[in-house]
Amino acid sequence: MSVSLGIAVGADRIRAVALNAGRIIAATEAQVGPGDSLSAAVTELLSGAPLPRFPRPKVVVALGPSLAQTRRIAGLPPLDDGRMLAQVVREGAGKFFLRNGVPLATTGVRIVEPGTVWAAALDERAVRQVEAGCRAAGLRADRFVPAVAVLGRALSGDHVLWPDGPAVADVQLRGGELHAVRRLSAAQGADAPAPAAVPALAKLGEEGWRFADAYGAASLPDYEPMVLRPAGAAAPGDVPRWRMALAGCALAAAVVFAAVAPVLRAMRAEDDAVARIAAVQDRRRAASDTERELARITAALQEGAAWDQKRYSPTLLLADLTAALPPGTALVAFRADTATGSVVALAPRAATVVQPLEKVPGVVSPEIVGPVTREALGGRELERVMVRFSIDAARRARPGSSAADSSSLGAPADTMSVDGEAAP
Repeated sequence: MSVSLGIAVGADRIRAVALNAGRIIAATEAQVGPGDSLSAAVTELLSGAPLPRFPRPKVVVALGPSLAQTRRIAGLPPLDDGRMLAQVVREGAGKFFLRNGVPLATTGVRIVEPGTVWAAALDERAVRQVEAGCRAAGLRADRFVPAVAVLGRALSGDHVLWPDGPAVADVQLRGGELHAVRRLSAAQGADAPAPAAVPALAKLGEEGWRFADAYGAASLPDYEPMVLRPAGAAAPGDVPRWRMALAGCALAAAVVFAAVAPVLRAMRAEDDAVARIAAVQDRRRAASDTERELARITAALQEGAAWDQKRYSPTLLLADLTAALPPGTALVAFRADTATGSVVALAPRAATVVQPLEKVPGVVSPEIVGPVTREALGGRELERVMVRFSIDAARRARPGSSAADSSSLGAPADTMSVDGEAAP
């Protein structure tokens, strides 16, 4: 597993902690005087640390409160895009942070809620000097972070007073994350108790808590947004040999790929053509299935239409029969089905009932069945007769006949009775 190196830079001290799989493998500290070069102090500190050259350690630098300003900024646009909010903070750095004649480099932002973020402004001169010191030691600084943002990874408790030369940071933590911070004077933090370190850091002894910023930087996860990522481009003469070897391998791979690329493109084109043909065949089969289904539905509709043309309306047949009976005739009962029908009538003479029925469209071969009886009704003597006939349904439903408008009177029944008895 690769080694991660945390470097903490304060007003008068530099500390470094190297971690391997979460275990401290090196911890060192050096003082920086008022006239000393910060880059030279960093180079000297790292040159004596037992660090592997391959793979290159991941280097994270934490700047103390004297070199970094950390603020919770509210009133920004209500966005959830960290890059856009960081750009807003960067462009308005003079409004959010104190410059005091010092060039500032702003970090990314940690979003608390839309429109509210944690952000930091670092002393750009210190950043450049630390970069130069790491490069002189054969390393590269990957990220810069304010020290107050990483203390929660190394110290337990919710309240920490962190001294750094003339400045003291009053840090409030919640669940190991930065919750609030304010700047105090050195006199206000003079009597601050020593904070409690996490078990891994406590192994360094009673003064191990002083390495909390370096330890927190070394254990900083890659997803932490409140960091500054410098360009870190190495000089041409400082390129490591393994990078040259890697570049040669990449060149060789590019040459091989350029040689086989035409073959790969041809194979890809063939696969695409096969896929398109398969897709067309699938659509053709689907179209054939749809055509067969349409033909089946069309045949069913034609069959239904043919049946509808042949049916007739029993109601209109009853109306025609009633209209055809001679005056003085009373229709007592009427029954009809799809092929035959019968009527029972009271008439002065039974014979006068049969002949008019022959003129009704669709009525075929009317004849008297059963006995003809005499009945007295209202002082008149009438004959009761039953006439049976056949029905030509096609003639009844033919356009132009009286049965052609049967759909306007509702759905016809196959049988009908007017005397309340069930049809046979």
